[in-house]
Amino acid sequence: MMSVASIKKYYLKKSKEYRYEVYISNGINPGTKLQKKIHKKGFKSHEEAEKFAKIVEGQIASEEYIQNNPKKLTIEKFMDDWINNYKMNVKEGTRIVHRANIKMYINPYIGKYKLDKYTRADHQRFINQLLTKKGLGRTKEGLSVTTAKSINATLSNAFKKAIQLGYIKNNPTSFVEFPRNLSDKNKVKYYTFDQSELFLEFAKKEKSFIWYPFFLIIFDQGLRKSEALGLQWADIDFSQNTLNINRERLGAAEKGPNKGLIITDDTKTPSGTRSLPMTKRVKKALLTLRNQVIKEFGFLPETDDHEAFIFINTYGKNKGIPIRDRTVNGASHRIEKRANLPHITVHDGRHTFAARTRQAGIPLEDIKDFLGHKDVSTTQVYAHISPEVKKRSMNQLENYIEEQIKKHSN
Repeated sequence: MMSVASIKKYYLKKSKEYRYEVYISNGINPGTKLQKKIHKKGFKSHEEAEKFAKIVEGQIASEEYIQNNPKKLTIEKFMDDWINNYKMNVKEGTRIVHRANIKMYINPYIGKYKLDKYTRADHQRFINQLLTKKGLGRTKEGLSVTTAKSINATLSNAFKKAIQLGYIKNNPTSFVEFPRNLSDKNKVKYYTFDQSELFLEFAKKEKSFIWYPFFLIIFDQGLRKSEALGLQWADIDFSQNTLNINRERLGAAEKGPNKGLIITDDTKTPSGTRSLPMTKRVKKALLTLRNQVIKEFGFLPETDDHEAFIFINTYGKNKGIPIRDRTVNGASHRIEKRANLPHITVHDGRHTFAARTRQAGIPLEDIKDFLGHKDVSTTQVYAHISPEVKKRSMNQLENYIEEQIKKHSN
């Protein structure tokens, strides 16, 4: 659609001079159904006004015209608008991550920037600051690359919407650079088979009988912590020997005003909803756990919504209530300390499962399905984790070569 410019002359009473103003049609506003117009005044000559009009018309024609920011939006105001009005079609877990990134890092550090003035150089400085600022992160030496990338993803997502709305022309997060040589703390951590077995032995010695089956499911089945917390007895089919993963607990949402609530959501990705065959010892451990719970309570405790979660508190003031994220972390730290094992996170238990399956020679495509990854590229991180697999593969090749040599020499 061609834009039409209109140039009008007007009179300044104070200076007794003439000026020119420009009106340029820029389509129809889909909300009001009214014509959108670009208006600029103050030109000293008709030629000057006409020159401006031609430049803007050219920009509109090439779809490069960017609306001025009439509200002088700051990044903080735009992020609030984005998360509350535009980011509605994502899982609540994702929104929680975005909100945390905005509240903890984006608003405090760059929130006062004008949205249309924030540059790629500003953004690179912001990322560098997050990675190196004293007091940030677990080490207090700056955030991890993973966390910085999460914050970058939040901003990138929001800026894409700002481009669609016509507030900015380019995405400042494009071409941002992160450190290439990641330290050991960013490499995949996992326990060896002996280490994970020692961990499980000490889990059996805990006061609560839930911890051995809980961590066994992490090590043997590769569940995410949130998936294990979300397991209900209805998800276990002992006759078919299957464990069905249909939901995850949102630990980050069960805080503040939601403290005391049990909040669940769909799995992280559609691929996360999956059915897994149980290892023999997982099945045995869950059967034992079920009998122990019934013996302790006389029944399988349920929430007010009649959901019987598997992993519940077995003593104390929260007895019968599903365990929480922090409780799991505390148990993990306690067990590894008593077993004199190196520290890994609960999520590293999932890495332990992935490393073990790789060492067993299971193809990456199958490991992807076990882990509930959307794409095998996510699973690719485990491809180089096992020298044994490479050795076995090379032995297979050697055997094939030798067989072919014998076959053709006869």
